[in-house]
Amino acid sequence: MDGIKAFTIMMKDIEVMRVDFDALTYEVINEKYLPYPIKGRLKAMLRPGEIKSSYDMTQSILASRKNEDAVVSWLAGRVLLLSRANAKWIYNLFQFEQVETNEQRLKIALVCRAVSVLDPYWLKYDDDQDTSWRKVDVKQNPLNEIVAQVALHGKSLTLQGSPVTPELTTNGAYAKAWRRHEDGLLWLYKLGANGNTESRIEVMCSNLLDKMNVDHVHYEAGEDNDRYVCMCPCMTTESKAILTGMEFYSYCNVNGFDPDSKMFELDKESIYKMWIVDFLISNRDRHGQNWGFFYDTETMDILGCHPLFDHNNAFDIDYMRNMDAPYQFGQMTIKQAAWKAMNEVDFHFTAPITREDFITERQYNSFKKRAALLGLRPDAF
Repeated sequence: MDGIKAFTIMMKDIEVMRVDFDALTYEVINEKYLPYPIKGRLKAMLRPGEIKSSYDMTQSILASRKNEDAVVSWLAGRVLLLSRANAKWIYNLFQFEQVETNEQRLKIALVCRAVSVLDPYWLKYDDDQDTSWRKVDVKQNPLNEIVAQVALHGKSLTLQGSPVTPELTTNGAYAKAWRRHEDGLLWLYKLGANGNTESRIEVMCSNLLDKMNVDHVHYEAGEDNDRYVCMCPCMTTESKAILTGMEFYSYCNVNGFDPDSKMFELDKESIYKMWIVDFLISNRDRHGQNWGFFYDTETMDILGCHPLFDHNNAFDIDYMRNMDAPYQFGQMTIKQAAWKAMNEVDFHFTAPITREDFITERQYNSFKKRAALLGLRPDAF
């Protein structure tokens, strides 16, 4: 690995773990604040004076490799995939090699200090001990407009300003970028892949969810460079960070928990309501990075589910035709999951849902039919 070899993983201004790839040292300073994807994966290493035999040396090397894999996979997992829209333009902007390897993604994480809007982790390097969380937190500092323009619109520009940007650690398939509104809050702007279709569906689904007793992120329609975008406010705060569903499952499996039992223990109401929503809106795109949990950044306790978001692939035509499509949870069809959920939670509409709430007649008819199968009346409550 070229460039930076040693750094400290930080949680805000708390030192969490010291990493030195050259010296093969992985020293946990504060175990409580280890990132969830690393918890339980680190192996104890012998100190140099404790190595008495070739067996000890072999075991120490194996532990070192496992620890390196844990740290590298966590950092690499924070970096956008090349498959994301405009990712190649972003790679070009930073003169990154366009290869999809953990080593390359690690290099990118080191450049941007692995900062993300999802949580308050970042990397402090040995030669910048005066740097603090306040100086790198993207919620408090100016965003790089050049990087945002490239991320959202795929422009060929020249990098200027700080490379510490959330655009390198924002996942998903669609073109998107973070913008700061006049009130100082961060909003995520997202473009559709086919004109403005997906963005319009996102706003439509948000308006539908406004009429259900479901916690969700509110999306609004907007414009950026004369293009239609859907936009939503950042849902993390100084005290609330996100543990994605993918990370949650990995954490549970590594640490001996049954993830299915654990998620219901934490917030069965939100899980069941998500199943019902996905059935009603024919959502084919529920995956491990668009559902998950909040956790408290002070106590590290996993809290309830974060609000639902990312429904721009809802009302998929093939999915609307197939109520028995496989679902991502419990080896059930999406209809079976919704039926089960209706028996477990109080799900209802809070305002009438009518034809005017939909873009197309087909979407409206699909929604009505699915609601009827669950014993729901969209036009009355």
